[in-house]
Amino acid sequence: MPVFESYIPDTSGEFVYYQDKSFERTSYVGILYYDDETFQVRYYAPKDEAKFLPEKDISLLLSVNPEANHWDMTGERILTSISPDPASDDTQIVNYLHDLLYEFSSRRGHRPVINFQNQQEESFFSEFVQFGGNVKVVYDCIIPLFNIRSIEDTNGEKVLDCVTIGQIKDTNDPTFDEFKGFNSLENSEETTVKSYKKAKSVNVSFENQHLSLDKNWKQQLENFWTLNEDSLIALSSIPTFYDDADKNNCFIIRKLLLSAKDSYTVFSDTEYFINTDKIKIVSKTAQTNTNRIIYNTKLLNKNEQNKSLDYFSIATYESAYKNNQGYFEKIIKSYKN
Repeated sequence: MPVFESYIPDTSGEFVYYQDKSFERTSYVGILYYDDETFQVRYYAPKDEAKFLPEKDISLLLSVNPEANHWDMTGERILTSISPDPASDDTQIVNYLHDLLYEFSSRRGHRPVINFQNQQEESFFSEFVQFGGNVKVVYDCIIPLFNIRSIEDTNGEKVLDCVTIGQIKDTNDPTFDEFKGFNSLENSEETTVKSYKKAKSVNVSFENQHLSLDKNWKQQLENFWTLNEDSLIALSSIPTFYDDADKNNCFIIRKLLLSAKDSYTVFSDTEYFINTDKIKIVSKTAQTNTNRIIYNTKLLNKNEQNKSLDYFSIATYESAYKNNQGYFEKIIKSYKN
């Protein structure tokens, strides 16, 4: 990013989406990093039938001066249609997006490098006109670009909140442009209720990792098991990318939480824990092509022998998980390395 140093270097295609509650309708703002000179910013609001408001989608491609000591825009291309009608608010939204990027860059530029150790200390109250006055900016180095996780008012209410992070593979990848929030998934719970009871135990392993499953699970590959179509488990390893353990852990957590096509991480339902040489990530993923929610648990443990992290992952559809939570938690607790 221009203006400031990032603890975790941003990678081409990474993006972040926020729900922006400064608007009177449900609104999202997304920022996408192509390279040091090129960014895309998008405003999206779903159709609001109660307020008779149509769907609104405004996207801008911006070029900036990467050597400047402030957010210095050098060019702009509007990628979507903009209504000239003053009643549409399109021009005001474009100006708001400009202001937001200037403000984010300025505020982030006045902070030191945000890392895992100091991100809570760097949360502080300040005047932010766009969000109604005195607010607290909460930072998180896992969040790409400006490292802003949320902005809260003096009552603790989030006026801006990270809802997902992700990465597109190339310019033809629609993951950023097609994000429309998670409202359509609120009532997507499956009606079929499945119940699993532990059958005869089966101890499985991959390299130095061990797990207790049962006869309900089918081994598909050397390190891959499935429970019908409801859940899957994978065991593998992840190499070390940075010598600094904290930086390496934060880098891997970000990479494991990045959304991809038709599969968006629900960041409001995501937690991660770092304890010396261990990482635990608990998250939800929204499959927008099927309108289903997946519960994910990922465990990573340092492997001293090959300087990597042993990696356990279990992904379970929401209905199966909710109706068999104890069953799945027992499997997670059985994991050893």
